[in-house]
Amino acid sequence: MNFEEHYGELTGEIELNGLVPYANSMPIHKCFLGKKFQKVLKKKKINIEHFMNVCFETQQDFTEGELLTWSLQGEGMDVYAIECKQLFVKGKHFWVYCVGIIE
Repeated sequence: MNFEEHYGELTGEIELNGLVPYANSMPIHKCFLGKKFQKVLKKKKINIEHFMNVCFETQQDFTEGELLTWSLQGEGMDVYAIECKQLFVKGKHFWVYCVGIIE
């Protein structure tokens, strides 16, 4: 599994609750998600088999546990906000939101 696969040129056509991200990973199977978060999802009884990382250059007003709408070229789906982390990459801050695709 290549964790560095992204939507590339299509990123400008992605929206998370109406906001266009800086980057968005391709869906990754849930088995790569840490056990801590798998327990959270199991406890919430949310059926998630895949997740993505959605990156922004500024912090967004999303909270963990919130249901969000992710869309690509106008086709939307519900996602669950699992976690948010601030990263410092090559001298720049990014806010990365791990979201689970609700099946």
